[in-house]
Amino acid sequence: MARLIHINGPSRVGKSTLARRYADEHPGTLALDLDVLTGLIGGWKENFFGALEIARGHGRDMAARHLRDGHDVIVPQLVTVHDRDPDPAFEAVALATGATYVEVALLVDDHEHLQRLRGKRPANDVEAQLQTMLDDPDSDLLDRIRGHFVEYLAERPRAIRLDTTGIGVDESYMRFLNALDVTQKRTL
Repeated sequence: MARLIHINGPSRVGKSTLARRYADEHPGTLALDLDVLTGLIGGWKENFFGALEIARGHGRDMAARHLRDGHDVIVPQLVTVHDRDPDPAFEAVALATGATYVEVALLVDDHEHLQRLRGKRPANDVEAQLQTMLDDPDSDLLDRIRGHFVEYLAERPRAIRLDTTGIGVDESYMRFLNALDVTQKRTL
């Protein structure tokens, strides 16, 4: 059975890295990075969140088609309490296509999260803009995102929590795969 795997978590915790690696090791899997889609929408620099909503709609359509064709989709995307409408509509897409929905929340302590934010070089223009927004010393955006994410997870008891504090990419990936294996065995 096809799965829609949603990797949730704040910026720079490793969502896209794990998603890309999973897709690379699982042929046919669609690594659906909504930040990349957002950068394809004209005017995204002026209205990032408006473009993100458009990208999410396109992403849901792409995911539905891929799942109906029997292939996994992995979506590295932050979803918080402010994204309930229209998200987590990806869960609804999975259910509508007969796929399994799995949500993995990547966690990291605040100190290490700041180190990761400052240590990562943006891979594209969208990441660069997000980095600028998060690095703004006059903004409380990062604290608000963290709070909204914690609030969201409090209402998502089925989401797998994966703490990546103090471990590298390889160990995070192995724990991620183990969590997916456990989840898959429960659904069989």
